Amino acid sequence: MRAPAHRGRFAALLAAAALGACAAPAGSSGTASTLPEMRVRDAALDARAFAAEAAFLFPEESRALARSLMRAELARLEGRRLGIEAPAAEVDEALRMAIGSIEAALPEGGSFEAWARERYGRNGAEVRGEVRRHLAGNLLYQLVLRADAELGRRHRLHLLITGDEALARRWAGELRQGADPRALAGESADRGIDGQGERLLPAYLPDPLGAATAAARPGDVIGPLQLQGDRAWLVLRLAETLPPAAGPPPIAVLLEELGRRPVDPLEARAWFEEMLRRYTAAEALPAIQAPSPAFVPLERP
Repeated sequence: MRAPAHRGRFAALLAAAALGACAAPAGSSGTASTLPEMRVRDAALDARAFAAEAAFLFPEESRALARSLMRAELARLEGRRLGIEAPAAEVDEALRMAIGSIEAALPEGGSFEAWARERYGRNGAEVRGEVRRHLAGNLLYQLVLRADAELGRRHRLHLLITGDEALARRWAGELRQGADPRALAGESADRGIDGQGERLLPAYLPDPLGAATAAARPGDVIGPLQLQGDRAWLVLRLAETLPPAAGPPPIAVLLEELGRRPVDPLEARAWFEEMLRRYTAAEALPAIQAPSPAFVPLERP
């Protein structure tokens, strides 16, 4: 029996997200706060010292890792609140595709077991389990993100993006004079899934975009404006505002929607910032000063 078409598309997206993302599996030897594979005699490196040093030497990478860990925890909390879990069948299919992609890239005669040991120093079963854990977490994140969007108001709009402020101002002027945004989409840095710049985004967009769309009516042109920390200029035309759903859509509906319309980068940013507000999380790098001592004795049984 063949899987639905959306399952194959969505599993491929999940598999691509997991490749190269696995880490040492939980349950490794040593205490929870040490890195037992980095030791001097009978002492292991304190994980907090490692995190502090990494934050100092690699601030951008450390921030990306912190955001990834926070995103996973926010998705777990939202999944529990909404009663959403990652379907095992979807995760298993994505795992099959991920492992297949790895094996297809190996040299002739190579094996997944040998690749796992060479790259991660773990056996194939451990690495396979860790890849599956990442896949399940990524699927849960996408499901709750899309469910949260549909439980609130959503905006259907055409979005144009450029790094050129003058071009953004020209777009805004032409749109206000009645130009079709689809005719301008070819000049945009990101044309969206449909190639014409159309988006379906939650109402809880980052400010100043969120405040501007909240006050807008269908047909209004917004921008040019920039989001905090971004260099890109945004110009949009609001098409319509959709009412919220009565409750979380069924998993099958969410999967079909994600297969047809993957998560938009602006949608992902909006969800993350909304969840930070909801759960009052603080986004910050670890302290730069390492705790003392950096190496701590390993626990003995």
